[in-house]
Amino acid sequence: MKLSDLEGDIDAPSEFLDRPVSQDLILELLNHAVWAPNDELREPWRFIYADNRYGDLMQGLQERAPAYLLVLVKEEADQHKREEDFAAVCCLIQNFRLLTHEQSLGVRCTLHDWMYDPSRTEMFGVRSNERIAAVLELGYGANQSKGNTTLSETELHFELL
Repeated sequence: MKLSDLEGDIDAPSEFLDRPVSQDLILELLNHAVWAPNDELREPWRFIYADNRYGDLMQGLQERAPAYLLVLVKEEADQHKREEDFAAVCCLIQNFRLLTHEQSLGVRCTLHDWMYDPSRTEMFGVRSNERIAAVLELGYGANQSKGNTTLSETELHFELL
């Protein structure tokens, strides 16, 4: 399969099945997803996984999902490194989403206000030199997409220097 074949078929599911998400599968996919570009191969990410065994830990913070993956990025003092590291984490998240699609695993990538409040993030083990880049809600979709055949052709424009 080519990546261009995924056009319109990688949307996040609106609902998840009540089916566990294997920690081993997530770890395996992350081991592939970390091949994201970063100067000096810094690997500025860390992950915190939570599933339904931890009860309602995410209740009121996130939509209900079988599992959650908090993607953390190290906050470097150097602004250039910090921006480069965040970009690398975003690439890692996209790699992960593409890999989960192969496994019929749905991902909703979320950003919420609580993620920027250290008093709320410390309960998850977020360190003072880190921040949450995104919370990924994980699960098997209740309504698996079969592809969107009604997508309109997007015309991109760019300027030549």
